[in-house]
Amino acid sequence: MPRTFEISYTKDGKRKTFIEQVDHFYENDEWRLVAQRFHIPIRDQHREDKAPQTHKTMCIAAGYTDVAFIEQP
Repeated sequence: MPRTFEISYTKDGKRKTFIEQVDHFYENDEWRLVAQRFHIPIRDQHREDKAPQTHKTMCIAAGYTDVAFIEQP
């Protein structure tokens, strides 16, 4: 059964929210939902001199910060 979440974030100094329904929600999934919503691609880098990128690091690089969620009943 889908679960409903209110996802909030800050972009360009403005706090915004959106609602998302998902079947599964894991630790740090709020960052994945922001990345999907705004089409932020994740790129795996397997070079020794670079840390792997995550949804969180890609969102932050694209200017999305302070991502949080609240599950709706």
